[in-house]
Amino acid sequence: MDCLVTLDAGTGSGRCVAFDPRGRPLASAQEPFHYRLFTDPSVPFVRGFDLDAGAFWAALARCARATVAALPSGVRVRGVIATSQREGCVLLDAADQVLYAGPNLDARAFAEGIEVEEQIGAERLHRITGHAPPYIFPVARYLWYRKNHDGRRVTRLFMLNDWITFLLSGVAVAEHSNAGESMLYDVSRRDWSAEILDALEIPPAILPALCAPGTRVGSVSARAAAETGIPEGTPVFAGGADTESALLGSGVHETGRTGAVLGTTSPVQTVIDHPLIDPRGNLWTSCHVVPGRWVLESNAGDTGDSYRWLLELMFGTSDAGAYAGAEEAMRALDSAPRQVYCHLGPVIFNLREMNPLKPAGMLFRFPLLHVDRPLRGEILHAFLESVAFAIRGNCEQISAATGQPMPVLTVSGGMVQSPTLTRLLANTLGVPLAVSTVIESASLGCAILAAVGAGLHADVAEAVAAMTRHRQVDPVAGATGEYDERYHKWREVYGRLADWML
Repeated sequence: MDCLVTLDAGTGSGRCVAFDPRGRPLASAQEPFHYRLFTDPSVPFVRGFDLDAGAFWAALARCARATVAALPSGVRVRGVIATSQREGCVLLDAADQVLYAGPNLDARAFAEGIEVEEQIGAERLHRITGHAPPYIFPVARYLWYRKNHDGRRVTRLFMLNDWITFLLSGVAVAEHSNAGESMLYDVSRRDWSAEILDALEIPPAILPALCAPGTRVGSVSARAAAETGIPEGTPVFAGGADTESALLGSGVHETGRTGAVLGTTSPVQTVIDHPLIDPRGNLWTSCHVVPGRWVLESNAGDTGDSYRWLLELMFGTSDAGAYAGAEEAMRALDSAPRQVYCHLGPVIFNLREMNPLKPAGMLFRFPLLHVDRPLRGEILHAFLESVAFAIRGNCEQISAATGQPMPVLTVSGGMVQSPTLTRLLANTLGVPLAVSTVIESASLGCAILAAVGAGLHADVAEAVAAMTRHRQVDPVAGATGEYDERYHKWREVYGRLADWML
């Protein structure tokens, strides 16, 4: 039997999953990542996050060793491929030692991001890169490093998935989907932006040569084999950014299809066949991991992470039992109209009007102490409802930009394990959901790329047909009208809160 080994460096954890050519997980392992967090007293809402590069790679290597050791006897590893969180990056010196490593959460270069916008112009920057604003992107972090350290020491800038590829094979490449998350990349030309590099005096030599996701770039080195347990000489393929990989892993690769990845955050992306740039400068445009395709993105923001926090408040933990307890509490509710509205976490994507001091909370009828006390299930239900409302708002933003309706929404990620959420999404959107049955959709998307690269499938379309599966969730007849009314009430309050300051 053949298998593909995938490494996934997410925001909260690293994992390794091995898939067979039918997309079935054969073995997996996962470990949390830990960051050092710090703040600047002069800008208290901006947080910095340091990534311990050695601990990061050690965690991924342990996951790989555990996964390979758990494979059934006789399984042959036909390739290894990596995906990672977007915006995370590392800077290396001439000896390939790490000078800086930061996850996508790291906003220490907020001031340098403002300088980039002032020097190039916010509109021009978005027109070139398809992204805005630059505060958490590698373009700003490189400038921060150069301002605070000896920038001449930097000889390589890697996005995290490309750095993992380098650690596995010793080959320096950059694949297009995550290169675009550096904001040093021209998304229309699909190349590094000479205009941005020249304007900011960034040496082009620190950026690796570009290649398509799924390209074989080398083989597992002896050192990497010793560290990971993956056999030496195993083909190494260029991977992709986690969101676009998850989109492919849920089967969304054809023009006009839309997918939402419901995880720590919830990006919503529509596949397009040309680099459409949002004239308002709000939506993001990126390269898909599929050649000749781009994606237009809106994002519902802090969804899964906020829900985890809410479960910890209510159950004292966010383990599997808490998620099951939440579903039970919501199932126990009667069918009476809900009186609770939630404004915690989920958002309608608009980074240009981001307000870090915007209030959040729950709305319900008063007086709380005498009548209409909201139950735990109602509060949880209201939160998941707010996720559904935010997804709808983001879908509407994309449809307005493309001029195309959305007949079906494909969803993947950890939050789709909630039957309450998938039902709410179908009722709120008024369209069927195609729910991916493999939770590790980013890993599966990379496995699809590696399967094609290894010759196990002829092309992406064949691999998607063989390796992805869905279950359908339809809107409940007669329910869409009620949710349409509640959605518009939620949007009304959402708009008012956007202008408040705490």
